[in-house]
Amino acid sequence: MKQVVCVKTNKYEYPKEDLFRPFAHYPEYPFKEFSESENHVYDLVRCGLRLMGYDKDNYDTTSWNPLGEIIKPGDQVLIKPNLVMHENHISDNGTECLYTQPSLVAAITDYVIIALEGKGSIVIGDAPMQECDFEELVSSSGYDDLVRYYQSKFRNTMLEIRLADFRGLKSKNINGVRHSAEVDVKGIVVDLKNNSEFFRGGGEYFYDNMRITNYDPAYLKQHHNADKHEYFINSDVLNADVVINMPKPKTHRKAGVTISMKNLVGINCRKEYLPHHTNGSKEEGGDEYLHRSYLKKWMDILNDKRNYLAQTKKAYKRAWILNKVQRIIWEIIQHGKGDPFYEGSWYGNDTISRTIVDLNKILFYADKNGIMQKKKQRKFLIVADMIISGEKEGPVAPSPKEAGVIAMGDDPVCFDEVILGLMGAKAEYISTVKHGRNVRGDFRLTEEEAEAFIVSNYEKWNGKRISQIDKKELLFFIPTEGWKKAFYTMGNADNR
Repeated sequence: MKQVVCVKTNKYEYPKEDLFRPFAHYPEYPFKEFSESENHVYDLVRCGLRLMGYDKDNYDTTSWNPLGEIIKPGDQVLIKPNLVMHENHISDNGTECLYTQPSLVAAITDYVIIALEGKGSIVIGDAPMQECDFEELVSSSGYDDLVRYYQSKFRNTMLEIRLADFRGLKSKNINGVRHSAEVDVKGIVVDLKNNSEFFRGGGEYFYDNMRITNYDPAYLKQHHNADKHEYFINSDVLNADVVINMPKPKTHRKAGVTISMKNLVGINCRKEYLPHHTNGSKEEGGDEYLHRSYLKKWMDILNDKRNYLAQTKKAYKRAWILNKVQRIIWEIIQHGKGDPFYEGSWYGNDTISRTIVDLNKILFYADKNGIMQKKKQRKFLIVADMIISGEKEGPVAPSPKEAGVIAMGDDPVCFDEVILGLMGAKAEYISTVKHGRNVRGDFRLTEEEAEAFIVSNYEKWNGKRISQIDKKELLFFIPTEGWKKAFYTMGNADNR
């Protein structure tokens, strides 16, 4: 049995003080600064580490070192939050439901520092979306002030702490057309070959039609074809001895949900290595939409041409014209009688989940040189920020969902099965966990018969499997438009 810790609260807010210090004077706390107001997020993280059973004999003493179970002095530790975008595409909804809040990262970092005992390195890093203004995100959120605080504490010591943007490509959206620029970044290309979830030993339709919505398909086909399946992984990820994955669980247009496994998309430097959907209808062998549509097929052709002009030729004016034509066709489609799905943003998408599972394999099994090994290469912990999660049109236009949960675990598949269940998603529609439980090839993400049970301060969840929780106790997230069939509502949960 695998445990998933879910610490629940009825306080749906985050501390506002920049350095996110604890209010309570905990005996193990390594610094002198304290908050002048309550910091319940720090308290919840501490409670979660206790419920994980870490260093239980020393709990509530100056010697308590919960992360010492997975971190040793001298280790390189990667803390991987979800920093998807600097702003919510629905501005009134704010950013608390959008990205992992630094108050959680601050609490975890304190315990990483305790475990490292003054020697090692901590990288807080992610590869957000290409158009994200990383500097704006870390400045407005408090991430940069937090990291500078730690750096001031350990200047001229053997402990290094830094903030990292993993992207090798950045872009700006100007009049619907992306203007891209390459960025120098250190990374290694990892080829999963026939251990990839995309390996089919052929299937030219599949390889010819895999797409990323805003990228020239020629680049994608260079990395995913009948001979290879490559990902460009940031060197800070591969050099890590320990990874603490800190997702922001929310609904997602292409994957249904983004939880622990989906958060690892951010270890990849260049998005043109990441298949998101396969062009065409289910009837044709694709997963972009349900039924055949000549208008959508024309949209796909125009989209490929637009992306080629914008990304490869830098012919932005011509790309802008094609974008205008696409909008006209889309208006016609929306007034028709066909299915409403497009760009793989629906419950039938079976492509993005394969990308997600491949990246999880790499995180666990690729060594520092990007060579896949038989044994897992790094320790792993998940700490999820669900105080305020995101629902409806996530990941970049979510609405706030007051879930009041911080969740922890060390098995990505079991963890996601529990959290998606609490969200009200139907597991049979979430391909990420289906592929994650039954991987292609040699690199398993969980034991074959592994099953999760919940450890919680909330009595109605504690000690239960997700299937045993009373339907009234689910969180009932509202899904994106294309995933309504894949989620329960309070009215239809009786049939789950």
